[in-house]
Amino acid sequence: MSSNTAQSPLPSQTVINAVWILLCAAVCLQILVQLVHVSMFFDGGIYATVARNLAEGRGTMWAPHFSETLFPTFAEHPPLMFWLQAIGFSLFGDTIAVEKGFSLLTFVISAALLFKIWMRLNKDDVAVQKAFPIALLMALIAGRVNWGFANNLLDNLLAVFSLSAVLLLVIAYDRPSPAFSTKRLALVTLAGLAICLSLMTKGPVGLFPLAAPAIYWLVFRRPAFFTMVLDSVVILSVIALFVATLYAFDASREAVERYVTAQLASSLSGARGHYGGGLYVFRKILGVNGYSLAILALAALASWRFKLGRGGSLTRNQRFRRATFLILIGMSASLPIGLSPRVANFYFNTSLLFYSAGFAILVAPVIMEGLSRLRDQQAKVLSLGAVALLTASIVIVTVNIGRSGDDRRTIEQANAIETLVCANQRTCKPSISACENAWQDWALHTYMQRFYKISIAKQADLDAEYVIADASCGALPGYRQTETDITPYVLLKRES
Repeated sequence: MSSNTAQSPLPSQTVINAVWILLCAAVCLQILVQLVHVSMFFDGGIYATVARNLAEGRGTMWAPHFSETLFPTFAEHPPLMFWLQAIGFSLFGDTIAVEKGFSLLTFVISAALLFKIWMRLNKDDVAVQKAFPIALLMALIAGRVNWGFANNLLDNLLAVFSLSAVLLLVIAYDRPSPAFSTKRLALVTLAGLAICLSLMTKGPVGLFPLAAPAIYWLVFRRPAFFTMVLDSVVILSVIALFVATLYAFDASREAVERYVTAQLASSLSGARGHYGGGLYVFRKILGVNGYSLAILALAALASWRFKLGRGGSLTRNQRFRRATFLILIGMSASLPIGLSPRVANFYFNTSLLFYSAGFAILVAPVIMEGLSRLRDQQAKVLSLGAVALLTASIVIVTVNIGRSGDDRRTIEQANAIETLVCANQRTCKPSISACENAWQDWALHTYMQRFYKISIAKQADLDAEYVIADASCGALPGYRQTETDITPYVLLKRES
């Protein structure tokens, strides 16, 4: 075999198995340990509550409901994820296992789709194919990807549909085909439908796979330019037809208009705050990719110092192109986020799956050749160490099942409030009120509604029997302090 096409040396099967075992241990430590706690970031808790309410007949498909006092009509996001989770609640009842299981399922499907994209792109590069665990490991430590999959975020489902769209396009371009090939156009149409589902999950941020045909042509110079334009038009037509269908019915049209007004327009205008948007998005992209960039730098150093992962010039060129394709897809998903003045790190989670896979293609040859140099005894030690780490990880996950987690105090507060205000009542769904600071405790809103179906109103808007008081309260005549400990708040009860 010529030096231009020589493949990198492969590690033994024992070493490759050990790498997969290490990946399983990382999933346990990075996702499952958090997932088995009762705590959940309030965004994920709100989504689960909306879905539970929908399953129980409170709210409708196009007008979901969170609570009587906060988001009585939930218009913050498109409703697809709530519909899907509502199916889970309909089947299994009101249990946190539904949102926890749904979140885990989105991770498993996303990992499987990323695996399929990886294998397709690197179909003639066995060394890189076998390095897929490196790609997923890099994704798990990037930004807040692991945290997102542990907390039922919309970005999890967005990743499923976005990865599906990109995979369908990669398959469509796997082999040359005529411009009007029925098979390719069918795959492109399905990719368009997957993008529509992304839109129904998290709005316009789900449109980025639209750029995939152009990026593929730019990097690989195939398919033909006319074919790429045709495919882009087909995808745009599918999306346009989908949006037209939404606007053809009153309920869905009103839902879209509420979403545009409540979330999209206010976010883009800065009405929801300014942090990390605009040009600062470049700094955030570098930050969330920090570990991957550090690994890339170390791999480059190892390649130079120990002459690892060199391969032939043709192989290096192919790997660079494939890495570039994935990194550009990641950029298409992350750069438009800068249009909003309000940007959080977890907004990049979906793009990080592509970024990490792209960087992994560049570092995989170095790591795999380094692992191939392990002697039999060293490979056995690595394997035993991996098994020991996985065993310890499973034990750690097991002992954490059912623990309160990060929101332990808020969960205790919610339980204490419910115990008092719902004492001796078989069914209790009251609205209580709270002073300004307490009312802005979104986690407390979430747990009160998710676990006890208790709504919290602003004290100025509701003369309730119970008030969650704090330092922002003025004088509240006619109320007395109860003995219920909800520090740093105080629970007041109206005097008889």
